[in-house]
Amino acid sequence: MPSAPPMTVPTYATLRRSVEQVLYTGRRDIEAAWVRTYHDIGRLIQEHLLFNQERAEYGAKLFARLAHDVKVSSRTLHECVQFYLYYPIVRHVAQLGWNRCRLLCQVDDEPQRTALTAQAKQYDWASGEILRRVRTLNAARNLRSNSAEGLDDKTTAVAAADLLTPKRGRVDRYRVVALDAGLGLDLGFKLFRPVPPAQVRYRTAGEIVAVEAEGEVSAVADSRPGDLFTYAAVVRRVIDGDTLEVALALPGVVLWQKLRLRGLDCPEIDTPEGKTAKRRVEALVASAKSVTVYTTKPDKYDRYLADIFLQIEEPSSASDLKPSTLLLKQQAGGPFPEGLFLNNYLLENGLAERKDAWEFGDWEKMALR
Repeated sequence: MPSAPPMTVPTYATLRRSVEQVLYTGRRDIEAAWVRTYHDIGRLIQEHLLFNQERAEYGAKLFARLAHDVKVSSRTLHECVQFYLYYPIVRHVAQLGWNRCRLLCQVDDEPQRTALTAQAKQYDWASGEILRRVRTLNAARNLRSNSAEGLDDKTTAVAAADLLTPKRGRVDRYRVVALDAGLGLDLGFKLFRPVPPAQVRYRTAGEIVAVEAEGEVSAVADSRPGDLFTYAAVVRRVIDGDTLEVALALPGVVLWQKLRLRGLDCPEIDTPEGKTAKRRVEALVASAKSVTVYTTKPDKYDRYLADIFLQIEEPSSASDLKPSTLLLKQQAGGPFPEGLFLNNYLLENGLAERKDAWEFGDWEKMALR
């Protein structure tokens, strides 16, 4: 009777390691195949475009026609061409996979892109880390180019007279209010927090107080209503150029809130201009080391508008901005740190238009995003 063949995976641990190795190798090979596939697609399209370059209107229509016929999005086809142009030798980046290569292609500056690619390969960065670094690089480049070159002739920026006067109070300032069970704090957003009697023993309803990190309430000299409704924030996501979801630090609670920038309207997100505005805001947020939000509410609708201020990571980039965008000295109520006023930045750089009259439809669209 013939003997049984030797068992190559005698234990479960051996089996698991073997399966993991096969999966890793297979997925790596699949990723490399996709990279070569997209690179070849980019090469074919670029060669075709060069062959037909004398036909002025041909290139503009080609991507939409090809996307329809081969069932691949026009955006992906554009990315394939860009990938081929930026990385003519595909083997240099094949191990990174398509998603990471696509993100690296968002860096237009060749020396920066080359350096970032080398780091991504050396440290095997995940897509999220590459995206963060790409946004930071592009933000710094955009801020410098806006100052050095001025606005593009096709960009329509609002006149200086139409820019907004920034509204900003002081973080951790709240009004004392009378609640059923005693005194409390008006946190904004229709939120009220009861306060232990011992902490407000000498306070009165209507008084504006400071709330320390430990929750202690203290009197504030020269307080004013304009000091209220100003919060330290973290931007959770940029929905489009004029709409953000933020996490606000309130006493004893963190509130997730969707906010629309006051006094402006960015193009719709499904337009090239709308996508540009969103990318610019994402880049600025990525390069900011802190975010401050001042909120107001329109009279007719129960939604909140915001003035948003960013402290830019690199002071050299921030100092290149236009004076009306930066807050360098002080506003009524006292000094505050240097910061970028996001609302005016979008207006001044032609990424948004002034808008003060709100309709219910505006809020419906915002709620669906």
